[in-house]
Amino acid sequence: MFELARFLPYHINRTGVRLATAFGAELARHGLSVPMWRVLAALWQGGERKSADLIVDTSIEQSTLSRLVTTMEQRGMLTRRRSNHDARAVVVALTEEGRRVTKELIPYALRNERIALRGFSREEIDILLGMLTRIYDNAADLKL
Repeated sequence: MFELARFLPYHINRTGVRLATAFGAELARHGLSVPMWRVLAALWQGGERKSADLIVDTSIEQSTLSRLVTTMEQRGMLTRRRSNHDARAVVVALTEEGRRVTKELIPYALRNERIALRGFSREEIDILLGMLTRIYDNAADLKL
């Protein structure tokens, strides 16, 4: 029997939309979108990355990511170059401007996370993140 109130994708989606909408207002002040933030955050965390790795890190489809990177490069936030190790691979990195904007946005991202996790213990947060990681990994077995 289908019960929307117990349907996991419904809860994950509506929670994600609420969080993205709240953060989106701050991003808009910088002329950024949520997917652009995911690119900035992934590069902040992991350093320069191959485009293929950014696709995995951000869950952004290849052609969409390519357009985002082009836009962000034109705005001086990113650089893009061919890999020294694989001429077929493109490597993307933050510029000084990209680092500045990301550093400015991180406190807002952390504030939103603190509010969303209000009332959770550290142990509950660790369990929740572990469960979400397992769900994500399990979902890799879903085929179209």
